[in-house]
Amino acid sequence: MYDDLLPLKTPENLLGNLKPVDETKLRLNHPDVPDDYVFFLSRIGAGMIGQGQYSLYTGLAEPSFIYGDQPPQLVGVLLFGDDFQGFSAGFRTSTWEVVEVDPLDRSVHVAATSFEAFIRDTIDNLL
Repeated sequence: MYDDLLPLKTPENLLGNLKPVDETKLRLNHPDVPDDYVFFLSRIGAGMIGQGQYSLYTGLAEPSFIYGDQPPQLVGVLLFGDDFQGFSAGFRTSTWEVVEVDPLDRSVHVAATSFEAFIRDTIDNLL
């Protein structure tokens, strides 16, 4: 699924800082988390992409962990990463679609239909 990204895993490349995460750990609290997310984190890894351009967390985080509180629009959202500028991305757990959270008003909008589409677009934009 992500074999084409393996050349970017060398230390000097964009994905060189990523470390694989145990698949069992990823599914422990959320067994229905999308396979493309689990596959990426367990095979490619989590951590900082590039020179601090994007961060993929080692697991899903509640919005209150990032923002300190959880406004109503973030109920049912679990975050998996951020762009170091305040924009976070995650899943809406009712549909598992990928959403982004605006740091100014914490509004939520759909960013992609799948994690694979989201991460590939993110990587393409950083190359």
